[in-house]
Amino acid sequence: MKIIWTLIILASFSVQGICENTKSDASRTMESRLNEANKSFTYNAKPIHPGCIEQFNVSLADSPPPIVRAVDVAACVSSNEYYMDFKVSDDGYVGYEYEDSGEKKYFGYKYIGKASGGLHILDTRSSGGGTMVAMTIFLTRFGLENYRSFDEQEKLKIEKRLIMKCIGQVDRGDRDVGKIELKKNNLILGVSQYRKKSEVINLD
Repeated sequence: MKIIWTLIILASFSVQGICENTKSDASRTMESRLNEANKSFTYNAKPIHPGCIEQFNVSLADSPPPIVRAVDVAACVSSNEYYMDFKVSDDGYVGYEYEDSGEKKYFGYKYIGKASGGLHILDTRSSGGGTMVAMTIFLTRFGLENYRSFDEQEKLKIEKRLIMKCIGQVDRGDRDVGKIELKKNNLILGVSQYRKKSEVINLD
């Protein structure tokens, strides 16, 4: 009898160990995805789909801040909404074309760099339904957050998700030709048709 109880106890510890290892493996996977996103602004070794960044875009009829300020990266890149392929232009913009209400539209982003505190700088451009090419700089940051859901037995399930947040933006205007640079923690907007001299924005 003692032998049977010993085997049961050992089996329970083994099952518990497997569950803990599964949880730790899932946590390590999400940590690795967070590290990848922070290192190269990619997900599963591919540039993050521009449609995910476009979620932060503000229509001409509105003004900042954007309505959508946080995006679940995995849910976005795997969604049917953003099944369209994207291309990298000669000048470094990761962009895609799509049709909306009978009009052809475009959205793309160029990765400028990462400031301290994990702040990623994206220069974006979008067009559609006219000659205007709106240009906006987005300040984004990645993090892990818990997502709670319930299965068919109403059992709570908690999983970590990779979230990209928009924490600021700089409107550049229509076809701004100024060069964008990140030096240390200073975002530099170069001379253009809108600026007679360079403008420096400190990101500390």
